[in-house]
Amino acid sequence: MAITKILIVEDEEILANNLRLHLQRCGWDVCLAHSGRAAIAAADEFCPEVVLLDYHLSDMTGFDVLDAIRAADHCCGCVLMTGHPPETVMADAQRRRIAPILSKPFSLAGLVDQLTAAVKLCAASIEARATGLPRQPCRAPQCGGSPTAVAAFSM
Repeated sequence: MAITKILIVEDEEILANNLRLHLQRCGWDVCLAHSGRAAIAAADEFCPEVVLLDYHLSDMTGFDVLDAIRAADHCCGCVLMTGHPPETVMADAQRRRIAPILSKPFSLAGLVDQLTAAVKLCAASIEARATGLPRQPCRAPQCGGSPTAVAAFSM
């Protein structure tokens, strides 16, 4: 089985690097992007199964990033991180079917649990692509109904 790919989009470099190291130790393939534009470009090449996305970036919002990534038919799941009160971003997150929202600071164990859940929710779509079945949209809340562009799943 292939290793699950996680794209971390976080403009705070120390936090991003710490998250990357922890997730790599958990066995995931991780790509970092420190801006929205870099995230959109990285998604084209890296094809993540899940995006761990900061809400407030230096060049655009996390929602703008996710909209662009999904428009390009990349990424099934999304876990949103924010230092803002969750109710501030809740309506836009619900419209994009993003769940959960992790409030900074959060525990690494809680993060791993949420990423694992996001990957598992998208497994049916990923497995369907791997077996050559017609592409099915992911039904997970995080997916917004977008089909995934990845053909392998592991956990």
